[in-house]
Amino acid sequence: MSAGDIVLQARQLALRVPGRSLLEDFDWQVRAGEFWCVLGRNGIGKSSLLHVAAGLLRPAQGDMLLCGSPLSSLSALQMAQHRGLLLQQQHDAFSMPVVDAVMAGRFPSGGGWADEEDTRGAALQALARVGLAHLSQADLLKLSGGERQRVGLATLLVQAPQLYLLDEPTSHQDIAAQLEMMALLRSLAGEGKAVVASCHDINLARRFASHVLLLGQQASQGKVAEVMRVDMLGEAFGCRFRSVDAGGSELFVSEAG
Repeated sequence: MSAGDIVLQARQLALRVPGRSLLEDFDWQVRAGEFWCVLGRNGIGKSSLLHVAAGLLRPAQGDMLLCGSPLSSLSALQMAQHRGLLLQQQHDAFSMPVVDAVMAGRFPSGGGWADEEDTRGAALQALARVGLAHLSQADLLKLSGGERQRVGLATLLVQAPQLYLLDEPTSHQDIAAQLEMMALLRSLAGEGKAVVASCHDINLARRFASHVLLLGQQASQGKVAEVMRVDMLGEAFGCRFRSVDAGGSELFVSEAG
């Protein structure tokens, strides 16, 4: 796909959970080359929206399209060839070397362990890109939460989808790793991929994302400078914010009351 092509599209989408509505009549487009951060309070629907975008959850109404095709018309394999999903928690059933887990990312394209030499090389490159080359032979079950999250991202790099969906990818990371993770996601967008990540750190989103989807009483979306304003953040999060100039960069500081 070329930069600017629509990769993910929501059309009149409704997302509901028992007793309340999360989104109604929601339209949204994510294009190749864009890095979207999804922001909002806990329970507002960030993870649910990503699950709908990944085809794991059906919307109450409306359509979600992936590369022009309704998700409902695509098989699991077809979806996996175009989109990758990193969940908040990784659940591993048995022990294996880290590099073998990363190699599994090639299965949607017909590779995986059967095409071992090429796939292993791709897996080692992906581990190096997430800063874990030194753990390629480590036991998957003995990683820290942050390390396991980065192994998941390395697996997505091997999968090489057009659309990257990541549910709070920085949640288990230390500060340095958070910066590295967000810089990598921005670089993927720079390579022409479409990237959507839910995030709780509004300043990380302000620094690295190109676009923001702010979920609140109403959904606000657009380029970072258009959406990340103190009034809109305050309405979405239920607290006051002020903007601080930090050496030429804008930071948002929350205030009680």
